[in-house]
Amino acid sequence: MPQRGHAPEPDEIDEGPSEEDLAAFSGVTRACPECKTELHDDTEICWKCGHALSRAPKGAPAWALALAVLVIAIIAFALLR
Repeated sequence: MPQRGHAPEPDEIDEGPSEEDLAAFSGVTRACPECKTELHDDTEICWKCGHALSRAPKGAPAWALALAVLVIAIIAFALLR
């Protein structure tokens, strides 16, 4: 660990995953949507740009869409009677 006031040694600088790590985990990686850096698939924050990754799908859940269609259908049926 570098001492205060001293520059870190070249081997102490963390430059992200090594080429060996990327090769070993090449089947379980994804690209950061912001900077396109290759990341492990369980990564929550990009090590390069700091972008927070989310596993939650964008948009409304399917059940909310189905409920909205059902409500609209009930209202339309009531108005057309």
